[in-house]
Amino acid sequence: MVKRITRPLTMLALAASLGLGALAAQAQPAPGDTPPPPHAMHRGHDFGGFAMQGRLLKEAGVTDAQRAQLKQIFEAAHNDLKGQRETGRQLHERMEALFTAPTVDANAVEQLRQQIAAQHEVASKRLTLAMIDASRVLTPEQRAKLAELKKQQREKMKQRMKDRGQHRKDRQGANPDNPVPQPFTER
Repeated sequence: MVKRITRPLTMLALAASLGLGALAAQAQPAPGDTPPPPHAMHRGHDFGGFAMQGRLLKEAGVTDAQRAQLKQIFEAAHNDLKGQRETGRQLHERMEALFTAPTVDANAVEQLRQQIAAQHEVASKRLTLAMIDASRVLTPEQRAKLAELKKQQREKMKQRMKDRGQHRKDRQGANPDNPVPQPFTER
């Protein structure tokens, strides 16, 4: 059950970190703007992708003071979303029960799907606010550097996945008695 809850949050965090590049061009407050209030601060090292990797922050020139602010921002978001995890687990269990019932009630399934979508929307908004708050802590140059570092990291990951796929193909050819399972394809 935990995977069902964390996967959407993980994907949301990934999407938020990919959105960092877009933020690099805009979300810096104008001179004289006041920072967001403390209750709007969120958690930095669990969500947002960029903030949880100290090496990337260091390479982007993020100061210790900025790191402390980022941590505060994302910890608040994390705390705000704690209740969401249990609610999400319960909603997914209810959905499973609906689909394992002798007769599937399409209306109940749709109603529950809408509840799940609404819950994901709340989490998405909260994480987006955290990213906006985090973008205000960083300079435009730091955000641009982080976006570039994340891009390089994605390219390295893509290459590793490609290499891993080639390794599986090589291994399959070397030992036909122990083939690597092939992905399911419809006929």
